[in-house]
Amino acid sequence: MPGSTHRREVRMGIAAVALVLLVVVGCTVAVLWVRPGVSAAGTRTPEPVSKILDISDEWRSVPGVRDVLAVDESRRIPGEDFGEADREEHSVSVEVSLEDDLTGAEAAAASKEVLRLVRPEITRLAPEAGPDRTGVSFTMGPTRITVIERGLNPGEAIGDALADAVTLREAGATSVSSTVADPQTGLPAKADVEAPQARLAALAAVARDRQRPVDLRGGDAWYRSNEVPDPAAVRFVVAASEQPSVTSAQLAAPYEPLIVLIEAAEGDQVISDVSRWLTAYQGYPVGSGQPLEYVVEGTRGGRVEGWVGGKTPAPTTMPPFGDGTPWPIDPAAPPCRPSDLEVTFGGQDAALGSRQAWLRARNLGRRACAIEGVPDVAFLNAAGARQTEVMVKPYEPSMVPERVVVPPAQSVMAVIDWQAMSTANDPDVTTELLVTAMPGSTPTTLGVAVIDGPSGLDILDGAEVRISPWAQAID
Repeated sequence: MPGSTHRREVRMGIAAVALVLLVVVGCTVAVLWVRPGVSAAGTRTPEPVSKILDISDEWRSVPGVRDVLAVDESRRIPGEDFGEADREEHSVSVEVSLEDDLTGAEAAAASKEVLRLVRPEITRLAPEAGPDRTGVSFTMGPTRITVIERGLNPGEAIGDALADAVTLREAGATSVSSTVADPQTGLPAKADVEAPQARLAALAAVARDRQRPVDLRGGDAWYRSNEVPDPAAVRFVVAASEQPSVTSAQLAAPYEPLIVLIEAAEGDQVISDVSRWLTAYQGYPVGSGQPLEYVVEGTRGGRVEGWVGGKTPAPTTMPPFGDGTPWPIDPAAPPCRPSDLEVTFGGQDAALGSRQAWLRARNLGRRACAIEGVPDVAFLNAAGARQTEVMVKPYEPSMVPERVVVPPAQSVMAVIDWQAMSTANDPDVTTELLVTAMPGSTPTTLGVAVIDGPSGLDILDGAEVRISPWAQAID
C-alpha cells in the first residue's frame, strides 16, 4: 500500500521530496477509490468494541444467582453507497451464572426474577440494542447447562427450559444446551443433550414425559428430531451403533433414513452382516407406525440400502390440494404439451422450523391434458448462480407420481419442502427458481418474493429439499 511504503521510506531515511510527493498523491488516490468503511486492504467492517455495562446489584438478592455479566458490543457498519453515512449497531449479551445445586423449580424461579430486574437496566444502559438484539444465557455446572433466549422476556418459557435441563441432568445428561422457541424462524424449543450412550433411551423417556424435543448424542449413537422423542427409536439407534465395526448410527426422525457408518470397504462381509441385522430387527416401526429406511456405508467404500424389519411402505400418491371434487380420469386425454402449461410461483409458508413453497402449472389449452411426474427445480441466488450441493429427495419415500388429467384453465400444484436454515453466516438465500414442469419443457425462471413477506427462500448451499409430484390444485 502507498501509506505503508511511505512509512517504511521515512524510517529508512529516504526523504527525497519528489518521492514523498508521489507517495502522498498515491495515498490520496487510493482513499478516493475506497468505499466508505472499506480500507485499502479490503477490510469492510471494523472489529466490534465490547463494553461491560454497569448494571445495579439488585440481582444479588435473587436466591441461586451467582453472577450476572452484561456486555454491550458495538460495531460500525459502513454505508453501502458513496455518501451514505456509517451507522453504529449495538447488541447486548447477558450471561447469568446460577448455583450448581439448584432444583429445576429453583432455577426456573431464579431466571424469572433476575430477568425482571435486569431487563429495565439493559433498556436504560443500552437503548440502541433493543429486544431483537439482546440475548441472555443461563449456565449451571459442573454438568454444563446452557439455556439461551433472545429478548430478555421474563416469561415461563426460559424457566421451563431450565427446569427441563435440570431434570435431564439428573437423569444422566453430561451436557444440556437448550433454546427457547424463536417466533421469527419458527424453530421449536429443543435441547441438545450429551450423555453416556447407555443413558440415551432413559433421557428420551424423560424428554417425552416433559414434551421437550431433543437431540441426543452419546458414544457412537446420535438421535435428532424437532419432535418429542420416541424412546424405542432411541433404543434402536443405540443398538445399531453397538453392532460390530459400526463407527456411528444417526437418525434424524421422522423423515430421514437411519445412517450407519462402518469401518469397512466395499465387499467386506461386515456391511452385509449389519444390513441383515437391520432387516431382521423387529422393534421398529414404533410410535409413528411408519417404515424406516436405512443406509449402511463403509468408510472406505460400499453401500447397502434397505428397510428396517423388512417393512416397506405401501405406494402412495400425492392427494389433491383442497377438498374440491376430483377431476375426471380420462384415459383418452393426451399428454400436456410444454406450450399448454403456464408455470408460476404459488407462495411460501413456515411453521415450527419447516418451510414449504408451491409451484403451479395452469392448462392454457382448450382441452384437457394429462401430466405425470415431479417438476425439476434448480435454486438460484440473487446473482443468478445455482445453490451448490442441494440434495433433492422424494416428497415421501413411498410416493409415486400419478397421472392427473387437467381441465382447461385449471392448475396442478407441487410442493417444495425443506427445514429452516440459518442465514447468519450465509445470507445468500434463494431468490429465484428454475423450474422444468415436465421433460421437454423449456425451464422457467420464477421469482419467489412475496408481497408483504419474505423476498427469498432460506434454501442455501448444501440444503436438502423434497419435491412432490404434480397434483390437482385449488383455484
